Amino acid sequence: MSIQFQIIHSKQILRLLLIILLNLSCLNNVFSEESIDYYSPENVLKFADNLFNQGDYLRAIGEYQRHLFYVPVDNEQIQYKIALCYRLGGRPEKSIHAFHDLLSDSSDSRFVSSAYYQIGVSYFLMEQFGKSEDFLQSSLPHISDIRYSTEAQQVIGLSYLMQRDWVAAENTFNNLLQSDVIEVREKAVTYNMYAQQGRQLPRRSPLLAGIMSSIIPGSGRLYTGRVNDAITSIITVGITGWQAYDGFRRDGLSSVKGWTLGTLSGIFYLGNIYGSVISARVYNDHVAEEFLSTLYITFPD
Repeated sequence: MSIQFQIIHSKQILRLLLIILLNLSCLNNVFSEESIDYYSPENVLKFADNLFNQGDYLRAIGEYQRHLFYVPVDNEQIQYKIALCYRLGGRPEKSIHAFHDLLSDSSDSRFVSSAYYQIGVSYFLMEQFGKSEDFLQSSLPHISDIRYSTEAQQVIGLSYLMQRDWVAAENTFNNLLQSDVIEVREKAVTYNMYAQQGRQLPRRSPLLAGIMSSIIPGSGRLYTGRVNDAITSIITVGITGWQAYDGFRRDGLSSVKGWTLGTLSGIFYLGNIYGSVISARVYNDHVAEEFLSTLYITFPD
């Protein structure tokens, strides 16, 4: 019995020691985790990069700014990432300001070339296509990186496309078809096709529409496919003109009815001409917008 008792007692002691060791191990893990300094500059930067890689750009900005607070010097790369986060996070206007600040502080050609390019892209994303084109045209001499230089020329061509300057766009993309940058060359093939097709889109001449409506009211709007507007124009101009004629025929030049309805008829007549010109422009814009809406555009980071 004593031997059996000793064996049981020994097993209980071993079990107790094992439980103690496990508890000590858990406590050691807890204390080691508590010893991590999550607010150290290194860990803040790691967290910011993790948010960036997950596409959570606006939250990443706050963490990058926190890192800059801890390490305010020699951090051009962090400034660049903040500006890029604004652009990728849908805040192109803030991105422009941030990249301009980087340009005023940085002399590193890598960041300078990319900053000029990203500013042009930001203007494009704000649909300020003319400003995007002008900025990048003037910035090309400052973009020393060949990749960003060719990407900038591509954005210039896209800006021409969005402004319906098909010939200028085609010339730009034709030049990029010889680019050494494979991605740019491949995209240029597609964009060049859009420029060529854009020149062949159906158009309505505003001048012709105005002339047609000056001869036969409503015909200019009929020319642009606005049938209801054409009918309205011919009825309003025709009825008021006829009533004015009737007034003058009955009462002569002193006819109040003739002068009143004649004035209205003249206003309707001029409005019919002006409306036809605008209708032609709207038609052209609508056709171009529908065509360009099928264009898929991506910009590198």
